[in-house]
Amino acid sequence: MITVEEVTKLIHREMRGKAPTGIEIAEDTKLGDLGLSSLQVTEIVFTLEETHGVEFDPARAADARTLGDLIAIGNEALAAQDSA
Repeated sequence: MITVEEVTKLIHREMRGKAPTGIEIAEDTKLGDLGLSSLQVTEIVFTLEETHGVEFDPARAADARTLGDLIAIGNEALAAQDSA
């Protein structure tokens, strides 16, 4: 299961410690509010896919607006893999 904590660690890694201050990272946090570029979001998705051995729906991942969206897409991919 992909968690907020796991994705938060990846965000901090991608931001190289430069995450905006004063923003609490939670499921409803907008990815744009974190200052992540589309390339950084893609890197986070690739890392999650590699770590969990799944493939996210690319169109849905590209449309993810919040951290919760990204987590839901990943967990749906995990659930689909488990049921296969």
